[in-house]
Amino acid sequence: MSNTEFYPCPICSTPTRYFARYPRAVCNNCYSKACDAQGRKLSFFNTSMSGGFEAIVTETKEKYESHICYIDAVKCRAESARFGGIVIETMTDGDLANQ
Repeated sequence: MSNTEFYPCPICSTPTRYFARYPRAVCNNCYSKACDAQGRKLSFFNTSMSGGFEAIVTETKEKYESHICYIDAVKCRAESARFGGIVIETMTDGDLANQ
């Protein structure tokens, strides 16, 4: 029996694996839609084996100097995940107030 928990993606409601560290993480489908404020698709990477964060505009390979991205007009933040990879979470009202 699995102890895996699921919750609805905060953007599209698709059942998504739940991680307590990332309670507002988006599903893989929404992750793939991440774009900047101008609608340009973004790609995210770790900068080393131990983590780090880098983002580029996918089409032009231009460096993207922010963690902020948008998915279906929802403001989100991309970060290096604790054990590697990148996680995108929707921003809360509190996050938005501190911008």
